[in-house]
Amino acid sequence: MNADSDAQAESQQLYETRQLDALAARWDAKAATWDHALEAPSCHLNEDEAYERFVVEASQIITERENVCSKQGLIDLGCGTGLVLSRLVHSFAWAIGLDISHQMVSMAKRKNIPKASFLVGDAFCLPELCPPAGAIVSRGILLSHYGIEAGEMLLRAARKTLVPGGFVLFDFLNEAARANASHAPENKTYFTGTELKAMVERVGCERMRIVGESTRRVRLLFAELKGSTK
Repeated sequence: MNADSDAQAESQQLYETRQLDALAARWDAKAATWDHALEAPSCHLNEDEAYERFVVEASQIITERENVCSKQGLIDLGCGTGLVLSRLVHSFAWAIGLDISHQMVSMAKRKNIPKASFLVGDAFCLPELCPPAGAIVSRGILLSHYGIEAGEMLLRAARKTLVPGGFVLFDFLNEAARANASHAPENKTYFTGTELKAMVERVGCERMRIVGESTRRVRLLFAELKGSTK
């Protein structure tokens, strides 16, 4: 194995065994340069405009559910420095960003984003950490980092934290576009729509759909609880 393969294997093991302290340290090391790195079009996280597309798609879904969202809160899992939350918070009564990295959260707090607060914590403990919310979003391919079994646990935690009519919106690596992606790490899980549909059904959400064209490297999983006016 080369150095890159070794690093990918190590990262995969950390996520599979949920070694949160080690994962937090890795993200702590990236916090100071995170925003600057994402400004570069060449950054792999910007491949296929994934970051901007997430915000655009999320904004459209939120607009369609304005009556629910405007009275409820937003939770951003793996919020990093608050980049996504800052673009969406205006449509909600309040917002909470949750991340395991103290340094990422510290950077987010410095931005003084209106109506937003930030917590350091484990996303799998979401129901104990945060109040019920109208929307829970995650732009960080957490499902692909954690895989099917742990990813389902993450969706279950999110589902327990939703109010009736609330929704989750998580991005993931798309199996159908894997062969065509410039950046296709081997240590991540690539999902099919069938796999995600089964996961959503098991955790008890409804109105599930996949957002984004089938050729996209990163697509979005949308799932909603009963009770929405839509």
